[in-house]
Amino acid sequence: MNIAFAQPWALILLLFALLPFLGGIFHKRLASWNRLIPASDVTRWANRIIKLLGLLAFTGIVLGLAGMYQSEKTFTRTGTGAHIVFVLDRSASMNETFGGKVPDQDTPAKSQVARRLLSNFVDERPHDLFGVVGFSTQPFFISPLTEHKSATQAAINSLTSPGLAFTNVAKGLGMGLSYFQDQPHTGSRVIVLVSDGAATLDHRAQRVLREWFERYQVSLYWFFLRTENGLGITSEPGSARDDNPRVMPERYLDQFFRTLPIPYHAYEVDTPESLEAAIDQLDDLESLPLVYNELIPRNDLTRLCFLSALLAVLLLVGIKALEAK
Repeated sequence: MNIAFAQPWALILLLFALLPFLGGIFHKRLASWNRLIPASDVTRWANRIIKLLGLLAFTGIVLGLAGMYQSEKTFTRTGTGAHIVFVLDRSASMNETFGGKVPDQDTPAKSQVARRLLSNFVDERPHDLFGVVGFSTQPFFISPLTEHKSATQAAINSLTSPGLAFTNVAKGLGMGLSYFQDQPHTGSRVIVLVSDGAATLDHRAQRVLREWFERYQVSLYWFFLRTENGLGITSEPGSARDDNPRVMPERYLDQFFRTLPIPYHAYEVDTPESLEAAIDQLDDLESLPLVYNELIPRNDLTRLCFLSALLAVLLLVGIKALEAK
């Protein structure tokens, strides 16, 4: 039960709970002959009930004064889900539509489409832990890995703010991987990279990312939001001169991801419908057994104690009113 008391010194008053056994609530009258008032089982049980009510009244008052409460508890649950970190591109190009135009009421921006679909995905995954990282020129922390869906939804809604300058994928992924540093490995771990661009990775960034992906055993999903007529993951170079990371960063970033020692899935999406289909596939693939801890907060029991005492006192008052005058 994990019962504790805020004012344990008050428990010494429990000695007064013995008072009902030392006396009664009725006036005592002398009888010239005891057989005129024969004892009965009903009388004996009534007397016991009265004493128990007195005991309950005193005990309830004392426990209430002592501040009785049930301390917080942690339960280990088993469900279906994953630990998922969204790494969201906040570069200025995310404010454009898939057609590379200024959004309007009929054609939303890529960031708006991603926000709506990711929000629905979170709602449909009750046992997952979600974290959110944003990145542009630098990464920025938005929300930690948590089971509280309201916090995750608020973090995803930050996509409504205007995007910033450039796309630094390496630093965004680095911060996303750091979320797993102190997390117990109790289920599948996933990073979902949502970006409409890429950047070149130097040798140091590649070495660090490779080491961290292998150490934390994190699966990677890349949702590449390709702008219409723009270069994509599967685009072929027009000439040998164009076949380099600076001209085709998406192609080379995908090639690097394929060399990582972890499961990797890439989705090149250029419409809201194709992004929705990619997220649905993520939902199907990452539904593995998940062990997680659920924290039950402290439960104050003082009100219950005082209500029990009040009920016992009211019953005693009612019994007292039935006393023959």
